[in-house]
Amino acid sequence: MIRLTDSLKEVLLVEGSNAGKVIFDGNKAFVGMAHSIPPKISPETLKKVKDIGDEHGYWYEGNAADNDIIKQVFGDIKFIGSWDEKVVSTVEPYFYVYTLFSNPSQNNRVDQVFNGKGETVYDKILSTYKDWSHELIKNKNGKELVDKFLERLGSDALEKVQQKGTRENIKNFIMPIGHDDKGSMWIGWPKGSGPAFEMAKEAVYDRDKWLKDKAPDGVYFTGEGHLDSLKDINDGYEIV
Repeated sequence: MIRLTDSLKEVLLVEGSNAGKVIFDGNKAFVGMAHSIPPKISPETLKKVKDIGDEHGYWYEGNAADNDIIKQVFGDIKFIGSWDEKVVSTVEPYFYVYTLFSNPSQNNRVDQVFNGKGETVYDKILSTYKDWSHELIKNKNGKELVDKFLERLGSDALEKVQQKGTRENIKNFIMPIGHDDKGSMWIGWPKGSGPAFEMAKEAVYDRDKWLKDKAPDGVYFTGEGHLDSLKDINDGYEIV
């Protein structure tokens, strides 16, 4: 039997050292963000990034949650939109259900799900799907994707989501004991094991391959851990 705590214990990552650092790729720049914290960037690097952004545009990640703190450093820049909404995925859509477990403390995920409708953990997850789902799957069949994700996790997960939807049960499901996440995504990135880690990693690499290969010129703000995966994809990249 696959235990949920075993499946997810590698899914919560401590923030690394790439916050405020940048990868330059021609007329593209990928800026690492420690979510909810203004990036600390040297004046020289800031100017290089702004030269690209002012000419080619700025893109935020996800639902724009970091935009205000980005502007504390970059000034009143205008964003084109969310680069996540432009990604053309090459992996199974249900892999992106991993965002349910991403940054749960910062996203207040336990209360978010707890305030959903229904009697069980599963009911509340489905009723709040639009609130936590990734942009790539927000308009897809949430029940079908959640069911596939849970099936991949294994029987322990399927049992836990049928528990009564108390705050404690939801917290134990989303944030296994000992992993309060401290505002981050995964422990052990880019290594790890278990179906949750594997799905999450494939989804993240899917996004980052799009950034590298398909994204138009411009500045892309992204969680700082993405700089490591971008460098994994292209070892010629330099994080500065």
